[in-house]
Amino acid sequence: MEQTKSKAIFALLAIIAVLMMIAFSIFVAESMPLLAILSVVIFIAVFGVGFTLKKKYRENGWL
Repeated sequence: MEQTKSKAIFALLAIIAVLMMIAFSIFVAESMPLLAILSVVIFIAVFGVGFTLKKKYRENGWL
């Protein structure tokens, strides 16, 4: 029987995404545009990694 993969990575990615949204709002409020842009870029990267990983999990039947 094939062992299923852990889905905890998705929870970790969700927490990082939420932290980036919080960081973005803090940086905008504190007038730090460079860090606000950086947090948006990281946020988009986290979503890209999550969607790519989910596709891999689906293709291999790990979900």
